[in-house]
Amino acid sequence: MGVTLTYNALVDSLPTFENESKIQYKNNGGVYAAYLDNRIAIKRAVRILANLKNHTTAFCHVFGWSEDGTLDVHMSEAEMHELDVMYVHDTTYSYLIGCRISEDFPTPHRVVLSDRQCGHPIASLPVFNQYTNAPKYNFTVCLHQPLFRMTLDDVPRILEWISVNLAFGAEHFVMYTLPTTDMIRKYLQPLEEIGLLDIHLLGLELDKSEDRHGQKCAINDCVYRYMYSSNRIILTDVDEFITPHSHDNWTDLLSNSPCADKSAAFFRNSFFPTQLVGESPKSDLQITVLQKTQKETGFFKCHARSKLMVNPRDIYICSVHHVFRVVGNAGLRDECCMPVEMGYLQHYRPVKITNESAPLTTDKRMWHFEPRIISSLKFVYSTLNRTLPHA
Repeated sequence: MGVTLTYNALVDSLPTFENESKIQYKNNGGVYAAYLDNRIAIKRAVRILANLKNHTTAFCHVFGWSEDGTLDVHMSEAEMHELDVMYVHDTTYSYLIGCRISEDFPTPHRVVLSDRQCGHPIASLPVFNQYTNAPKYNFTVCLHQPLFRMTLDDVPRILEWISVNLAFGAEHFVMYTLPTTDMIRKYLQPLEEIGLLDIHLLGLELDKSEDRHGQKCAINDCVYRYMYSSNRIILTDVDEFITPHSHDNWTDLLSNSPCADKSAAFFRNSFFPTQLVGESPKSDLQITVLQKTQKETGFFKCHARSKLMVNPRDIYICSVHHVFRVVGNAGLRDECCMPVEMGYLQHYRPVKITNESAPLTTDKRMWHFEPRIISSLKFVYSTLNRTLPHA
């Protein structure tokens, strides 16, 4: 009887919600979004992304409507999977919370978390069922961290990031803002209106030492949210570009590489120091990737500053430079390090050059894409009704 009363109380107290996710349960962190995961029938679950205090425990109450119109409820203790296995001394962690449900449980529409088995609700989330058997996009590019400490002065970098990736074959972009950077979302709203860009508000402010937790939440939310709508998801920062060298676009690069059937392709990092004097390509537009052609000679090893192109349907937990867990038999396909002669991560930022005995080299591969980059940049600025940046 006590459990039945608790379930009735949970249903009666469900808050209203919109389709957009938002942080709930702020005192000890926050839970952000819940997704139905049907990829392995015997391990069917609702997955919840959260930033929570260490040693948090919770209980799941999953709600679904049966075919006869009755409300079914499944209660279980939440499975807490840390997304930050390398930061074991932090007080706040990012988690992927698992709420197991049986194969015959109806499609869940809401999950409620409580601090005890029959405790009061601490968060209530709609369960997003993203499944489709016809992906809309071939490549979705996710900005792999929320817009920490960015201002409107950084918008040209974001627009260049979008334009260059469009030239490589991107069709869709995803970003996460914070309450303090929501003015960027408003600025970029015309790109949302035409369906090129999705911007989600990660409504949890973290101090600088906890930025990585918001980053892990954004990375995995992008993977789960667009798991079925995109064949591949690319996770990079605003100054990083997975650049094809052996082919003219990502589709041909991937399909002709040893990474074609892998769950994750890692692209090795090489820095292009932006403090160095740039060259002058044909265009007079201010485009960093065309002007900066000097790079460090070497490449970082895979997993050290590498960035990823993943098949999201194979990914269970993903991080900045790693895939921590894959789903089911996907482990047999595992991951692949893309040969640098085929493509690598071109990273544009100020870099301290300490080893003068190792000279820089020149890489003008971006010039090959100059017409496409300029065309994309003009399209983006025209959509925003803004003036193109000239050097």
